[in-house]
Amino acid sequence: MPALYIAGAMVIWLAFYRTNPDGLANIWIAIYTFPFFIIGTFLLGGEFPYVPGRYYEAHALYFWPSVALLALALFFIFHALQKIVQPAVPVDAQKAARH
Repeated sequence: MPALYIAGAMVIWLAFYRTNPDGLANIWIAIYTFPFFIIGTFLLGGEFPYVPGRYYEAHALYFWPSVALLALALFFIFHALQKIVQPAVPVDAQKAARH
């Protein structure tokens, strides 16, 4: 899932980069990183994309770290779910299964 999320981020970024920098060009960036968008805008009262700089650079400094953190969160969530669904097999059972 994290790899799919990062692949989707590349599609979102290319679409953003190819559009004119108007007021709605970054809507998909905000939607794709919704948890960070909510935290930055409503809880912290910031202005999107929250970092100073030129248009594309500011969005890149927001988008790619957000994508990396969300992909990492997805990794841990799915790893934990996998551990819940398939508990670890004891070492003795692994040895017995091989023979």
